[in-house]
Formats: sequence, structure tokens, C-alpha cells
Amino acid sequence: MALTEPQSVTTQPYHLQQLECDTTTESKAPPPPDRETLFVTACRRLILDNPRSHTLSCTYSNEILQDLQGGAYGDTLALKSLKNLTCTTMDGLVPKWSPPSVTHLKSGGVFGSRFNPFSSDSGGHPGIKTAVVHEALESWEVAYIESCAHFKCLLAQIPNLKTLSINNFIFDGSVSQFVPANPFEEKIIWPASRITVLKYRQSRGAYSSASKFDGFFASFPLLVEYHDDMWFSSTATQLVQHCPLLEVVRMRATVSVLLTGLPKLRVLDVPYESVTAENILRRPWVCLDMEEFRCQIAEVPFLTKEHELLVQDIFKRETAGTMGSVQQQHIRTDEEERLMEYSEKCVSTRRQIIGQLSKLTSLKYLSLSPDFKTGNKIFENRFIALPVFKSERDGRNYIRYNDVLPDTLHFRLDSGLDQLASLENLEYLSFESIDHRMETAEIIWLARHFPRLKEMRGLVTENHIGMEPDPENDALVALIRNIRPYIAQR
Repeated sequence: MALTEPQSVTTQPYHLQQLECDTTTESKAPPPPDRETLFVTACRRLILDNPRSHTLSCTYSNEILQDLQGGAYGDTLALKSLKNLTCTTMDGLVPKWSPPSVTHLKSGGVFGSRFNPFSSDSGGHPGIKTAVVHEALESWEVAYIESCAHFKCLLAQIPNLKTLSINNFIFDGSVSQFVPANPFEEKIIWPASRITVLKYRQSRGAYSSASKFDGFFASFPLLVEYHDDMWFSSTATQLVQHCPLLEVVRMRATVSVLLTGLPKLRVLDVPYESVTAENILRRPWVCLDMEEFRCQIAEVPFLTKEHELLVQDIFKRETAGTMGSVQQQHIRTDEEERLMEYSEKCVSTRRQIIGQLSKLTSLKYLSLSPDFKTGNKIFENRFIALPVFKSERDGRNYIRYNDVLPDTLHFRLDSGLDQLASLENLEYLSFESIDHRMETAEIIWLARHFPRLKEMRGLVTENHIGMEPDPENDALVALIRNIRPYIAQR
């Protein structure tokens, strides 16, 4: 049997074999990380290097925190001091990876995401059934609230929540099958909550003003502070009905029912709305422990300059008649009689309104007008400032600060100003854009009877180009600065 020759083996020098091996290893190396991975890694390293951080804004990627909370990095001290967190949510719930030490959370929703009770959270588990309870969380600003079920789930996740800020309500049943047609019906029994501060940041949606929204405030029996950027007529009634502990109200609204229905109200901050003189005289205020009142008082009856001159002329003639014979006494016509009665009504109304203010003996902050004039017309207020004065010198538009609202209070002694002597704790007084009618006697009275006054707004006006100076008003400013130089005149 013929034997086959062994096959020859080709050998190479050792250094060439090693080179071949190294070349093969390089060809199989993983690709370098992309920019997003590098950014996330850098953010994690930054967090780890600052273990005493109290605030973190993490809106770029939730992956930055997901692995830090346990996971590959182990039990780290990086998140144990964190108190304030801003992040995004995928399903409208509090993320399960939110650090347990966080007490204030601001969560923004991802575009297109909606609350789905059957969806999965960021970890791949059913949202409601495995929602993590966050005992330490006390304040949450949420992107939206979609339905009653959504709201109940939030309260279940955050049992100790005290401050809730809502950016929006979503009530469009055609968008998601999980949104009920009537999400806030009165028949729904709301869960009890510990929320004491409720804030609305933006519009509350189309259904907010409908009857379906009634009863929502029944969820906040312990409410102490309420903020709102929008206003509906039913809101005040519900606040009075369901929130008897309310102390602070900051919003844009008609507020008469709040003043007459909330005895614990301490702060009323509604700078761009008003309470009318008629409503003030109709029912007495019950919030006598008010510390801050920032609201316009409008629709006060007033006389035009022409009618004021007529009233002064009638007084002069009647005064002259009393000094002479019976034949010289002035007898009023029917038109003059009506004018004098209306003049007395103007004075009496102002006296009663100032008398109502004088009962707020704990008042520290009193502002009866917005901080600046706005609007298309001279006596109109809007949210957006518009120019109301065009300078003839340079053609530019300016806000005219020396225009006043005629249907407002007169800060005069003959209109009852002396009743405000009871406001011994007053520290801030603002009467911009109102027709205060003050003269030397009123300035001296203010300087002597408000011992704690630190700031006053309304006398000093901006001297824009093209505006004529007001020497009488400038003299009042000089007088108050001479008597009380430490009162800031803004």
C-alpha cells in the first residue's frame, strides 16, 4: 500500500504571526460611542462627582438617572441629597426611577404622550398596578391632567402631596380611547387629598368652564393657597363651598364672592381685575385678617371736571346767599338738585369703600391698581402692554403714566381718607393710575399716620421724552421726601 507523503506545513517567523494576530484583533474592536452616549456618560459622571447637589434638571434624557438609581452603579450617594428634580414622563405618572429623596418634582410630558392606564411605564411594567409610591414627594408640577382616573392615580403615587401645579387639562375624548367623554362629572366621588396649594399655570381646556368641571374643587378640602391664570364664573362659588380654609388667592378674576365668603383669606392678589363699588357696598367683607390686598376698585361714581365746576359754583352762590338777605338766597333748579345729590353719592360711596378698607387692620400691602398702564384706550387694562402715547419730539411710543382712571378712589380727607388711620401695620401703598386727588394736607396726613410705611407708588411719574412736567405733583413728591425721606418713592 502506497503511503502518502505528509502535507508540508508553511511556517512563518514568530513576529509575523504576532502581527497577524494583532491585526485581526483591531478589525473586531467595537465602534466608538456616539455623541448621545458620550453626553449621557458625561452627565452621569458630573452627578457622581457632586454628591451634595440639591437640584437637578434632567430633561434631555431619562437614561441619565435610570442607571444611577441602583443598577450598574450600585448604591451611590450621588442622589441621596437631591431635593428638586426636573424630568420628562412617558405616561403622565411619576417615574419609578425618581430618587426617593426628591421632595419637589417638575415633570414635562413628551410630545404626543398621553396617560394610558393600561400602558407600561419606563421600566416595562403596567402603569397603575406597579406605580411606585413616593412618600417624600410634597410638590409636583405636572404637564397635564387628563381624567379622573389619571388624577386618582397621581394621588395614589404621591400620598403626601401638598403642592400641585397643573400646566394644562386634556379633555378631548376623540384623541384617546382611555379618556372618558365626561371626565369630571359631579357624581364622581373624589379621593381625599392633603393638597394645601393648588396652582394652574396655563389654560384649563374647553371643558373647564362647563358643568362637567363642577365638583373638582371638592378634592381639595384642605386647600389654603390657590393660584390661577384663567378664571371662570363658577370657580369662586366652588372655592367658597369646598375650600373653607383658603387663605391666599392669586389670580385674574372678579373677586367679590371671595371677599364675602372666605373668612380666613389673608392674601388677595388679582392685579389685573377689579371689584366694583356696587359689590363692595352690597355685602360686608368677612376676611378681616387680610394682610395683602392687590386689586383694583372700579366703577366708583365720579363727577366730570365740568360738573365739578358747577358744584363749586352752586356752593359759592349758596354760601354767599346765607350771608345776605332772604331775597339773595340761591334756590336750586331741578337739574342742580340732581347734580348735588349725585355729588353727595360720589363722596358717600368713597367714604364707605375706604371704611371697608379701614377694617383690615392687619393689612401690610395695599395696591389699588396695576403697576403700569396698559391697553388700546387710555382707561383700559390688558394683559399685554401697548403704547398709549406718541412723542411729538421723536415719534416714539411710550406708556403714559400720568393718565389716571377716573372711576376710582380719591385719597382725600374730605372723602374719608382719615379712616385709614387704623392701618398701623401698612408697609406698602400703591395707587398708580388712579385719580387720587391728593394735595398738601393729604400728603402730610399720610406721612404722619403710617409709621411703618416703607414704599409708596403713585406719586412719582416717569418723565418720558415729550411729556410735559407736572410741577404740582413734583411738589408733593418733594414734600413727602422731606417729611419721610426713608419711604421709597417708586
